[in-house]
Amino acid sequence: MVDFLAENNACGQTLLRLVSRGNAIIAELLRLSDVIPRVFRLELKSDIQKYSDVLCDFSYFKISDFYENKIESNPQLQDRDEEFKENYIDILTKILLSI
Repeated sequence: MVDFLAENNACGQTLLRLVSRGNAIIAELLRLSDVIPRVFRLELKSDIQKYSDVLCDFSYFKISDFYENKIESNPQLQDRDEEFKENYIDILTKILLSI
């Protein structure tokens, strides 16, 4: 029987690289989850009241027009959205570039 993980087994080596990359991605996501600002979790009542209308979950991708129109049609939400971007764009950029 051929050793699946032998250096001359292309399939086994490819599988090892794939698993290794997957583990590295998971480790990086776990590391990044520790530095995400608390406001993104909407744990505090004040954060919920202030940002819940401009922070979305993955449902955004299904109904993005709804969220965009909601913010664009309300000057207060536009200001809050802009304030949020100004406060957190640096950390968001760092997180997204490290993925």
